[in-house]
Amino acid sequence: MKNLLFLSLLVLLFSCQQDPASTNAAENSTPAPAAQPAVNEVVQQLFEEVNVVKMHLFGTNAAEPTAENYPYAGNPVEEAALKFLSHDLQPNEVGSVYACYRTENNNFYVLRVPGKYASSDLVLAKWDAGTSQLVKVIDLASLQCDEGLCHQQDAWLTDLDDDRSLDLVIRKHTSDQRNISEVTFTVLSQQPPGTFGQANDQLASLAIQTNYVMQK
Repeated sequence: MKNLLFLSLLVLLFSCQQDPASTNAAENSTPAPAAQPAVNEVVQQLFEEVNVVKMHLFGTNAAEPTAENYPYAGNPVEEAALKFLSHDLQPNEVGSVYACYRTENNNFYVLRVPGKYASSDLVLAKWDAGTSQLVKVIDLASLQCDEGLCHQQDAWLTDLDDDRSLDLVIRKHTSDQRNISEVTFTVLSQQPPGTFGQANDQLASLAIQTNYVMQK
């Protein structure tokens, strides 16, 4: 009986000495804040993801194109996100920068950037982990007209040989009062690390010129 009484006193003494704050720690603790998304994820959210089969890219003369009349109107890159763009992708006095598309498998980015008179040009960019920025890979499309003389470049992102690596077809011409001259046709293949170089003859032969008609 004495042993039982002694044990009960010990239990009571131990419970009285416990720190109330420690007993309620689990109840009073607040959850840790959610981790911020990686910079690359922040950038990706600006762009619509697209699965490229044969994507025709062309410039515009419209000062403020809309999605209803131009497929590359894009979403404006706001001030807070401009730090993720390299210096040659920044807006200037001519116009702003717009995020258009991100290719599904290759993580290339299509942006609409200032041209000669407006935000009329399209460029291809990639993510550079070293600088945590999008950097320009190549000029895709542009359209510049002065008093009837127009310089136009169109591009097509495609996969000519079905190797899940993008190829790039670029066509340029100059037109004067609709008389076209100085036509060039170039086929480029994706090179490591995320650049484009001259395609070999076998690959280039898969790009039939009549299948690549410039935007009118």
